[in-house]
Amino acid sequence: MEEILRAQGLTYVYSPGTPFEKTAVDNVNLSVNKGEFLALIGHTGSGKSTLIQHFNALLKPTRGQVFLHGRDIWESKEVTRKARFQVGLVFQYPEHQLFEETIEADVSFGPRNMGLEPEEVHRRVVESLAACGMGEDMLPKSPFDLSGGQKRRVALAGVLAMEPEVLVLDEPAAGLDPRGRDDIFRFITEYHEKHGTTVIFVTHSMEDAARLASRIVVMRDSHVFMDGTPPEIFSRAGELLEAGLDVPQITRVFLKLREMGAPVREGVYTVEQAAQEILRCKKEGVSC
Repeated sequence: MEEILRAQGLTYVYSPGTPFEKTAVDNVNLSVNKGEFLALIGHTGSGKSTLIQHFNALLKPTRGQVFLHGRDIWESKEVTRKARFQVGLVFQYPEHQLFEETIEADVSFGPRNMGLEPEEVHRRVVESLAACGMGEDMLPKSPFDLSGGQKRRVALAGVLAMEPEVLVLDEPAAGLDPRGRDDIFRFITEYHEKHGTTVIFVTHSMEDAARLASRIVVMRDSHVFMDGTPPEIFSRAGELLEAGLDVPQITRVFLKLREMGAPVREGVYTVEQAAQEILRCKKEGVSC
């Protein structure tokens, strides 16, 4: 697969040389391929949010490099500026950053700063709002009159309007009710499938990671602890639990079954897989 983004020997230290010095990311090496849907998981303070803020040059590494299409994003001011449009970053609770008087003005902020023609800006605004389930009738409305879930959609549309090659999201469903969570992930996955955009999302939810991601990277104590496909990661569920990390509830159930001597396979992490495994046991005449 074609590499699109790479962190090489990446280290970031907050407040260096002071009593508050803290190494948030320590010598991280991570390569992301074009079109991947990657979940980044780990405890609070494990380095996830600090790491992703390097991907669009919001933070500059203390040591190490970040490459986009093989070029160091800090190579020059021009390259850095371009990277900030190519890698779109959606912060946790992005609705807190809405500031314009109308939805149209807010969503068009990024494309206007890219120096695009008004017609192209309008096209991007309309298409990005549509990708987030909102019509042109929303353009003149104030974003501050919307519900929390709708504000989250507008904030996401503002990043999509820049048509980034890499979409990075920090806890995109944080604080939303179940319907809002389902909606926001549906918009993200549909956009990914339609455009082939590389997606990196930070989450505390192992269920979300298992359900959505094609690859999972686990952070622990400022380092990459695990990196693999969902089956590879959840086949090591015992290690995850020993490290104080969570696993999907259905994985816990199947771990318990294995402890009780049931001949079920490791790495079950979805309800569908669980149903198939139980059917397999019945067909083979063994008790689960």
